[in-house]
Amino acid sequence: MSDIYQIQEKILEIINQNPELDEIKPDQIDLDLSNIGMDSITFIRIVVELEETFNIEIPDEFLLIPEMNTVEKMMNIVLAATEMMSESISE
Repeated sequence: MSDIYQIQEKILEIINQNPELDEIKPDQIDLDLSNIGMDSITFIRIVVELEETFNIEIPDEFLLIPEMNTVEKMMNIVLAATEMMSESISE
């Protein structure tokens, strides 16, 4: 799943599964999720689901809400983590 559109759709699906948050639309990828109800518990749920869904490990330095508080930031981190995983597999 390397297509950026597919990654965005999956991240939106993961976020929208959380009843604590208002629904996010594809045109809201820059919306600060903290402003629509993302607290630390919801954030951890989303991170765990991202790691399981994309079979990645998000580096510790990104496990802070300000580092992943928008869909766009999450997409960039997922893309970077999948690239790191691909590089480590090919070595």
